[in-house]
Amino acid sequence: MRGPLLPAITKLMAMDYGSAAMIISLGNLVAMVSTWLLMPLLNRWSLRRVGVSVLIYSALICTATLLVSTSLSLFLWGALLGGSISTMGTLSNILVQSSFDAERRGQMMSALHSLYGLSSFFAPWIAGVVLTNPENWQSLFAWTAPVAVALASLIFLKVRPSSTSETNSTQKQPMSIGALHGLSISVLVAYVIGEVLTSTWMPAFLVQAYNLDIKDASFYTSMFFGVMLVTRIACVLWAKPRYHRSLIWVSLFCSLVCFVLARITGWLWLLPFAGVFGPFFPLYVTWVSLRFPERDRSMIIWMLASMQAMLALMNFVVGKLADLAGFGTAFWLPAFMIVLAMILLKTLELRDSGAQS
Repeated sequence: MRGPLLPAITKLMAMDYGSAAMIISLGNLVAMVSTWLLMPLLNRWSLRRVGVSVLIYSALICTATLLVSTSLSLFLWGALLGGSISTMGTLSNILVQSSFDAERRGQMMSALHSLYGLSSFFAPWIAGVVLTNPENWQSLFAWTAPVAVALASLIFLKVRPSSTSETNSTQKQPMSIGALHGLSISVLVAYVIGEVLTSTWMPAFLVQAYNLDIKDASFYTSMFFGVMLVTRIACVLWAKPRYHRSLIWVSLFCSLVCFVLARITGWLWLLPFAGVFGPFFPLYVTWVSLRFPERDRSMIIWMLASMQAMLALMNFVVGKLADLAGFGTAFWLPAFMIVLAMILLKTLELRDSGAQS
């Protein structure tokens, strides 16, 4: 929802894009801290117990929406919401990685991230509902709290893992990383920055550079996530492990081509097709977990916490650059980050023979 709401926030709250970006960046910073806290918890508690705790935390944050009444409380709530979303997302990735063997893991990760594409497809429409009826926005968030409580209760009462899985889930993993781990993490961070900057700032770019209204600009965002959804569903159905490495490269290359052509030619219908990089995240995270099985949870936490830290910086950079040089310049940053991800991935393959498989 953040992409379609950014132009509205700048208008309703009379702030520039650099200031509006601070709202997102603050959420990213809290998300980074929350994600980091998962590792000591997972080293002490079972995955089931941590999952219930995260759901209860999320329910409390959603309920707290009803207390938001000022700009300050909005910023504070948004930051806590960022932490809630991040911890739930990280835990979902860890849960899937821990539950499936190498043969099925890539497909199930694609299924998990298809839900992200599906919810993001509808998010601009929900943002439109919020903008049409702004007095009801708090209820919209608050009503998700019972869903989290119900899911936490279901896990607590019905899911009884075996003693073996409990032991495995509480097995301590090191948080220290070497050069190869750091390079593997950097690849994902560069990609995610490219993906999130594209989706977050696309509506604002279209509003400012092409004078589209927010409704039409939001449609492009929906189509972007629609393309991402389709490519991830395709991976669920057909992506066998032997195709994963090729799909990782093809998805990045095709996305870059669509983005650059859209910017150069002005064919805006090509811009949503940048979402064809959808397979990258689930397949790459799967590869990392299989490459470093002794620290699969800690690597996921490292990747997602680092991602949040860099997003906090880069969202602010895009906002400030848009204010200073215009969106025509600022909106080239997503393409730059995808190119950087490809360079880092090639460097990883050259340095690590295991990256070739």
